[in-house]
Amino acid sequence: MKDRIEIRGCRNDDELLKVVRLCDAAFEKTPYEYFERHILKDATLLPEDTRILIVDNEIVSSVQVFPRTMYLNGGKIDFGGIGNVATYPAKRKLGYAELVMNDAINYMKEREFKFSLLTTTINKYYEKFGFETLNREMIEIKKVSPNFHKSIRKFNRANDFGIVKNIYEYYNRDGIGPLFRDTKYWEAQFNFCGEDENLFLVFENTNSVEGYIRAVRENDKIKILEFAAVNDYLRIFKSLLESICYRTGINDFELFLSESEKQKLQLKNYISKVDSDLMILFFGNRLTELQKRELTKYNNINYWLSDFF
Repeated sequence: MKDRIEIRGCRNDDELLKVVRLCDAAFEKTPYEYFERHILKDATLLPEDTRILIVDNEIVSSVQVFPRTMYLNGGKIDFGGIGNVATYPAKRKLGYAELVMNDAINYMKEREFKFSLLTTTINKYYEKFGFETLNREMIEIKKVSPNFHKSIRKFNRANDFGIVKNIYEYYNRDGIGPLFRDTKYWEAQFNFCGEDENLFLVFENTNSVEGYIRAVRENDKIKILEFAAVNDYLRIFKSLLESICYRTGINDFELFLSESEKQKLQLKNYISKVDSDLMILFFGNRLTELQKRELTKYNNINYWLSDFF
C-alpha cells in the first residue's frame, strides 16, 4: 500500500512542538533548546511558515521559512530564509526532504519574496533547487589585550533599547545584507538568537550610548554576533573587544565582515578565511540585475549572526 503523504504548513502549537522533536532527532549535535527558540519563540513567524511533510498522520520532514526584510543600498527587500530542514533518520533517502523543500520554495514565491537565503555545509544538495553559493570572509582577531573601560557596561533593555535600535538602524541602513528590524522583530530576536546577555555591552560617553556589541562564547573563542556605533567606529569596536577579553579571559575573536565593513572599521592585524556556507536562490526577475550582482559579489553581504535562521 502506498504511503499517504500530505505537505502543508503547521496549523497549531502542537504541530510546532512535534517539529521541535523532529529537528532534535535529526540533528544530534544541536541542543533541543536551539530548536525551541527558533520554532516556538520567534513571534514574527506564523505556524504555516513551518512547512511539514506528513506520512500516515506522522510528521516526518520539515522546512522552516523565515520571512525577513533586508537593507539593500538604502532600500528594503523582502526575502525568505530557510532553516531547520529535517527528516527523521529512519525516513531519510525516500525523497521527503526534496518534496517539502519544493513546497517551501513555492510558498515563498506565493508570499512574493524576492529571493531566499540559507546556510549549509552540503551546498551540492541545494544546488539542485537552484541555490548558488555566496563566498564571504570569516575574520579572526587574535591575542586581544584585556582592558577595563569605565565607559562600557552591560546592555539594560529597559533603558537602552530605544537608543540601541536607533544606532543599529543608523549603522546598517545603507548597507547590503543587514536586516531591517522593527520593534516586533527586535523583541522576537531577543528570544530566539541565543546570545549571552553578559556579552551584550554598550559603549557610553557622558551618559549617551554611542555603540554596542553582542557576542557568545564558543569553546576557546568569542563569536561576535553584531556591532554598531554612531562614530569613531574602530576605537569603540576595539574598546568593546578589550572589555569582553577583560570580562571573560578569552582573547580570540571571530566574526563575519563584508568588504564595506572592513573599510568602515579600518581594521588591521586580522586573519581572514573564505566561508562558503551561505547560499541564495533568486525567484525569477523580481530583482534588478544590479541588485543580483550586489548580492552575489564576493564578500559583499554583511549578515549579522544575531539574525541567524
